[in-house]
Amino acid sequence: MHVDHGARRPGAPRVTLLTEGTYPHSHGGVSVWCDQLVTGMPDIDFDVVAVTGTGREPLVWDLPGHVLGVRSVPMWGTAPPGSPPRGRRRRQLADAYERFLTALLDPAAEHGFAPALHTLARAAGDGGLSAFLRGDTAITVLATVWRRPGLAVREARPTLHDALT
Repeated sequence: MHVDHGARRPGAPRVTLLTEGTYPHSHGGVSVWCDQLVTGMPDIDFDVVAVTGTGREPLVWDLPGHVLGVRSVPMWGTAPPGSPPRGRRRRQLADAYERFLTALLDPAAEHGFAPALHTLARAAGDGGLSAFLRGDTAITVLATVWRRPGLAVREARPTLHDALT
């Protein structure tokens, strides 16, 4: 479900609010906080990306005009369209994914976070990231980074099952 609510205001800062199982599709704790945040900042334009169960959940909050849109991203259902990248593009994505994961797990590598995230975001926009993340290459990269000497996560001895999960 994608809901367009308003038009972008020139000069207004724009924020993407990412929620999971809460605002604007359900009432309660975190949803109340999100609503207070959004309604309390009328000078900021908001886009809401809501991770939901099926993507068919109804909106239960009245959204202010500066919420420009709501996009539901379902956790279950058919896979998004897109083909897994091959060749050079797959190697580029695997490298970016490895730098992204390393930056999350190794404070000494945090400088690689933003460039890797931008590469992954471009791939998401092109429709290739989801298919890449469902493939064997991404699982291999994740398992390899988890087992890298010197990282605290290695001590937890994550398994291939953990990577698949």
